[in-house]
Amino acid sequence: MRAGDGEALRYPLDKICVKSGVLCPRCQRLVDTGVVGKYEIPIMKEMIELEEELKGLREGVYIKAYIRDNLVVVLVRGLRDRMLREKLNRELSARLKKRVRVVEKSGDIRDIIEQVIAPATLLGVNTLWMANGTEQIIVRVPRREHRFMADRLEAYEKILEEILGKPVKIRFESF
Repeated sequence: MRAGDGEALRYPLDKICVKSGVLCPRCQRLVDTGVVGKYEIPIMKEMIELEEELKGLREGVYIKAYIRDNLVVVLVRGLRDRMLREKLNRELSARLKKRVRVVEKSGDIRDIIEQVIAPATLLGVNTLWMANGTEQIIVRVPRREHRFMADRLEAYEKILEEILGKPVKIRFESF
């Protein structure tokens, strides 16, 4: 089954295993090796349950979920409909009792960051080259939008670091 064939959202674990909570040897190996985190199973279960209600959800591929504090970011591919992702955000937030952001994976770092920090506005993304040859991503956000992230700033930075594979710092700027 391929993404976009209209049958169901694709997951790294078998749906039967996720629904039952009893993992087959293949799925258990994915969890044991860290390819899929144990914390992702309840997220996948809720998404499977929502597929009947949100028909557009069947068009995508679940990639990975990231959790820090009370913030969950679910990375997907093939769910380009922003309204569908917003509805999924609300439904998953209510069911998981956490703040959830469903993010469409793309090759554009700026696009991913915008989706993760929404509703805050992204002013810009800068790459800071460190003396030791590593790089750090600086995410610039208007100071007046500090309220959207203030209590979860470190969680946003850590999740963006995991997604982008580079250290991330969020800066609030006046302009």
